[in-house]
Order: sequence, then structure tokens, then C-alpha cells
Amino acid sequence: MLRRLCHNIDNNFEQFLAGAGIIAIGVSLWIDRKYFFWPPELTQAMNDQRLDIIITVLGLGLLIMAITGNKSKSWEQIFLILCGSVICMLAFTQIWHANLAGQTQMAHTVIGDALIFILIIRAAWKS
Repeated sequence: MLRRLCHNIDNNFEQFLAGAGIIAIGVSLWIDRKYFFWPPELTQAMNDQRLDIIITVLGLGLLIMAITGNKSKSWEQIFLILCGSVICMLAFTQIWHANLAGQTQMAHTVIGDALIFILIIRAAWKS
């Protein structure tokens, strides 16, 4: 059984890495309640814990799909599309912060989001 799980992870490595990265991002956003601060009118909505939980659950779903060998191609595609959309929107929000609020330290997280998005695109291409 462990050998089959390792084989599934090896076959779906990009998807596995993307899922693990999205889980880490979701947990990080859930812990940091003041990550998004600009514009002040949207601070409460953008720092909502429900969004962070949704991000974490999507990453967990993508990770589980990779571990189980993507038995359902339609669910795999749904999770890849949703995770790609969430990561892309998160990157645009962080670029928005970096440019308009003058917070250049968010540029590093945009690079990480772009790499995760590339992993998702690669996993979608392989499926």
C-alpha cells in the first residue's frame, strides 16, 4: 500500500507539490489575521477566515487527489481549475498590495504563487 502511495505521488508530483504549497498558504493566511491591509475598506473581507479555510480545503483536495492517483478525472480537473483560480487571484491581490501600497516585501510571495500556478498548469497538461 505504501509503495502504491509513493508511486502515485511520483506520478503526480507537480500536483502533490502544488497541493502542499496551497495548504501552506492557506494555513499561513489563517494564522496571520492582518496580512491584507490595503485598501482599508476591504481589510476585513480579505482577511476573512472562511476564505483561508476554503484555500486550505482546496489544497487538501488537490493533495488527496494526487495521493490517490486521480481516480476521477473530472474531480481532478475541478480541483486543478479551482486551485489555479485561487492562486492566480491571490497573486493579483498581492501585486495590487505591492504596487499601490508600496509594500515590496509581498513581491516574494507573488513569485511563490507564480511557481505554484506553473505547477498546476503542468499537472493539468499532464492529466
